[in-house]
Amino acid sequence: MSVKAHSEQEAVQQFIDQVRWLYEPEFGDFKRKLNLYIQRLEEAHPSFKAGKGGKVLENMKTTVVYNPNGDMEATRREVIQLAAELLGSYSGPLH
Repeated sequence: MSVKAHSEQEAVQQFIDQVRWLYEPEFGDFKRKLNLYIQRLEEAHPSFKAGKGGKVLENMKTTVVYNPNGDMEATRREVIQLAAELLGSYSGPLH
């Protein structure tokens, strides 16, 4: 595994951990922090914006920001699942 791939894998795992442990009493606060985490992931790894990764990131933003369902746990599960897709065959722990 290349250094870049390892770094990306670590970044996605860190993102998943942040999402997993994010607890806010209000959905609006949860949504804002989750959006911030997505932005930080994009900024740290611009390569994720290319190809399939770009579509996955757009799906995350749609789920969190543009078309939220108001359910923190359902949103959390969906975002974690989408994050795992960023690495395609990535097989690390998801929950």
